[in-house]
Amino acid sequence: TAFYMFRLYYRIFWWNKPDYSHHTPHDCEWVMTLPLIILAVISCVAGFIPFGSFVTYDGKELITHLDMGVAGTSVVVAVVAIVIATVLYRKENAMPDRIAGSMKTLHRAAYRRFYMDEIYQFVTHKIIFGIICKSIAWFDHTIVDGTMNALASVTNRASFAIRKLQSGSIQMYVWVYLIGALLLAAVTFVVLI
Repeated sequence: TAFYMFRLYYRIFWWNKPDYSHHTPHDCEWVMTLPLIILAVISCVAGFIPFGSFVTYDGKELITHLDMGVAGTSVVVAVVAIVIATVLYRKENAMPDRIAGSMKTLHRAAYRRFYMDEIYQFVTHKIIFGIICKSIAWFDHTIVDGTMNALASVTNRASFAIRKLQSGSIQMYVWVYLIGALLLAAVTFVVLI
């Protein structure tokens, strides 16, 4: 991050101005500037608010230990990155292009963000969408839809089979009702005797 930020700083403020014929840079409107100013002020004073006792479970402030080895290593790496960015980008020169040309594979990988987009594309489209989603879609179409279609088919076949019993003639319905009632009465009489 330190290298990238100082590289950006030198290229923007120390190198020759690029051609802005297509668009002239300008400050942003207050609708963007004001929230940034408010956030900057809040972030400057937020560390001084004594709310540590509200964060922990026992109400006591969390005391942390500063590991000088980790902190020192981080500072040294940041300073080295700043020095390298200063050497390479303080003045406009061809050294960055020469270094990039001598390490083409590393430069190409860094330029392509170490192929993170391609890896993400492979994982999401080939694995997640290709395997997992296709399996879920198969289950949905085959099992869930198949069950619903089977129930609909059974219902249709049953209705097709019994539709001949329904002629629409009320006299026929009355005769069937009477015959059924007589059969039920006969069965009941036989069972009770």
